[in-house]
Amino acid sequence: MSLEQQIGALVRASENLTGAVNSKIGEIDKEVDAATKKFDAFITQSRLENAIFRQSKNQYCNLTGANLDYFSKNSQFTIEVSLYREIITGTAWADRDTEEKEILKNMGMNGVQHFQPKIRVMKLIWSGYQADIHSSYTIYPNPLGNMTGCITVASYAKLISGSISDMWLNNVTNEWGLCGNVYRGGPGRYMHAHPRVNTVTGEVLFIWPAIVSGYVPLDRSAPKWGYWPSIYGESPYDVQPGS
Repeated sequence: MSLEQQIGALVRASENLTGAVNSKIGEIDKEVDAATKKFDAFITQSRLENAIFRQSKNQYCNLTGANLDYFSKNSQFTIEVSLYREIITGTAWADRDTEEKEILKNMGMNGVQHFQPKIRVMKLIWSGYQADIHSSYTIYPNPLGNMTGCITVASYAKLISGSISDMWLNNVTNEWGLCGNVYRGGPGRYMHAHPRVNTVTGEVLFIWPAIVSGYVPLDRSAPKWGYWPSIYGESPYDVQPGS
């Protein structure tokens, strides 16, 4: 065999080896990816299997006038909360209107007929905010969040106009979806869970705002945020009689 033939044979052998190695690497990458997804799913499910309790009151969103019960608000500019609409249990999916279906789908309740309690969709409107004069915080639930351990602050929301962000409206967009954040605290720490405005006026719709003890995954594509039992035993669901 000539030198040229020997070199050609070595090149082909090297190419075959490279192909085999690349193929094996591809197989390993697929196995690692599958294992990672399996582990992530395990972690998510494990977190949800822990008891999660609501620290804040009135996730149901009872109103007194233009104010949410057990919520404080910034008095430096105008902030008004009202009931936008209610989504009731028992209605067949085919009989729900387009907006109901959009909201329920983005709450992870696609096709669901029965649920508890009925869903109160709230509207928050603000006006008169001046960045050079006013603090930008809006409303926040009472009592304040206890941050000794991990807490999750979240809601479902849709931005109609203006700009608002942070806390249970973190990452709100002009489409319905899960918003919020997970916070890790320390001994003696607490939280005012108040979204902040960034424009003079604006409007946002929201559902089920709350502070809960523990870690709730906040994946908009697979929402797990729910209506959580309260630590206040007298009225754990904050639901008015007959609701």
